[in-house]
Amino acid sequence: MKVLVAGCGFVGERAADLLHASGHEVIGLTHSPETATRLATVKPWRTESCDISNRATVTALAAKLDASSIDAVIHCASSGRGGAEMYQAVYVDGMHHLAAAFPTAFLLYTSSTSVYPQVDGETIDETSFADPARDTGRLLREAENIALNARGAAARLAGIYGPGRSFVLKNLLEGKAAIEGNHGQGRILNQIHADDAASALVHLVTQRLSGIFNVVDDAQMTQRECLERLSSTFGVKMPGTREPAPNRKRGWSHKKVSNTKLHATGWTPRYASYFDALCDDPDLASSILDLVQTGGETSPPRQPNILLIGLMGSGKTTVGRIVAHMIGFKMIDTDHLIVDTAGKSIPEIFATEGEAAFRQHESAALRSLLGKRGCVIATGGGIVTQPRNMAILRHLGYTVWLDADPERLARRTALNTNRPLLNGEENPKAKLERLLTERKPLYKSLADLRIKTAELTPQETAYGVMESARVFFARRQKVESVS
Repeated sequence: MKVLVAGCGFVGERAADLLHASGHEVIGLTHSPETATRLATVKPWRTESCDISNRATVTALAAKLDASSIDAVIHCASSGRGGAEMYQAVYVDGMHHLAAAFPTAFLLYTSSTSVYPQVDGETIDETSFADPARDTGRLLREAENIALNARGAAARLAGIYGPGRSFVLKNLLEGKAAIEGNHGQGRILNQIHADDAASALVHLVTQRLSGIFNVVDDAQMTQRECLERLSSTFGVKMPGTREPAPNRKRGWSHKKVSNTKLHATGWTPRYASYFDALCDDPDLASSILDLVQTGGETSPPRQPNILLIGLMGSGKTTVGRIVAHMIGFKMIDTDHLIVDTAGKSIPEIFATEGEAAFRQHESAALRSLLGKRGCVIATGGGIVTQPRNMAILRHLGYTVWLDADPERLARRTALNTNRPLLNGEENPKAKLERLLTERKPLYKSLADLRIKTAELTPQETAYGVMESARVFFARRQKVESVS
């Protein structure tokens, strides 16, 4: 198939990637020439700039591409958070122009479940009343009808989230969340991961499935249910309640959107629920934590744990056990978590899957610690090499870098065969020096405290870790109680 993807944003770009990976010819349209140029340098599919709200521009594009060669058109362009005027231009006018310029193509319009105005918590399917009172909602329906009247499809997407975008979690971490209406339970949240939204669009286009389809995951929940679980996982206060905002652009609704029809066509979401995605998407939680940590608006949450970082042989596990025993914390070693989950030793993982796969195991082990409190966590020496791990490490607690010179580390690790990065090395000291040079800036940027362990016993190091952590959390608790 030759598919035109009008709008290569959060979902459109993913859809274009999936189509290309499946062997289809893709042409991605962006409003901005700069964006088209940028995408052309990183994507294997063709890009063009085109203002779909301008009939002449779309007509010229159709002539350039040979309109009769286009098998399908996906409209997933954004209104740029504009109001009714932008909805009219991008959604309604844009669909009219695409339909006229590519008359033989299968048309798919990406709409929104906000067209359902129900407020009583009922279950909604594609046959349910969808006649929104607001202008923005009515314009979505008008754009849908252009595709439907051409025997195309309208995909009504629920709230989209993914790496770098999760308003529910970000607002909670920034202290901006609230439970709206429904007698203190809040509205039902209908959500879909961006990857699953893209896979649904590709499924509908490649199967040429006409009609209306709700694109939502399998596990809707109320705001209270969602926020209670998130508050527990990320160690933040549960938000309060408030009445729904009367001027919300797409209105306030409270309904459970069904995906039964889409399921029946053979589509299944990769992430059945939001919490499955938090666990299994390697970048979702870390990207939102990073946004909050670097945004500067609020002090990001830090969990009451102690993390030990540093090169292999620096004493993280030994010191960690002593600290845990001294203060009654639970001891956790991320390497042990990896072995338990994978069912094989770390050298076996390196030998059979490679270092890149091991790093994926390591990141998954770190994500599994979200929600843990009262722990001393000894981490692998290379855990800091994965950017996605940094925000989670900062969130998980107070971090201490155990720093030792490479010569001392080489002596400590000389008889240990459980160090794949040193196995077969003729000069382990030189390898450790290279690793320290690469990782030192990362350790330094992450650590709340650096302890040079050369002249200290493990007990002395453990005491320094314990006392510094005690002072840190005491000061933090005082600041939080004042604020």
